[in-house]
Amino acid sequence: MTRRSKRQLQHPRRRVILLAVVTLILLVSPLFALSSRWPSGTPAPVRVVVEPGDTLWSLAERYGPADDDTRRVVYDIRKTNHLTGSLITPGQVLLIETE
Repeated sequence: MTRRSKRQLQHPRRRVILLAVVTLILLVSPLFALSSRWPSGTPAPVRVVVEPGDTLWSLAERYGPADDDTRRVVYDIRKTNHLTGSLITPGQVLLIETE
């Protein structure tokens, strides 16, 4: 084989390897992002679907730690879910830390 034909064979292999590495990185990186959000030892938040009549206060009392101040739990719910106000709507999914 000539030099040129060897080089032509190497380029497609490099492209395939590069594509495989990039794909692997893109598939694995969200797992690291999720695992770093809640440190090990702390339970992941509960996903709660807002029902008609629910308020942040009632959800905080229902799902928040029993020994925690309800005001603090409401604050944590707002912070975790990036809420700018207290308005929630039926069907909305909220993450609530239970401990």
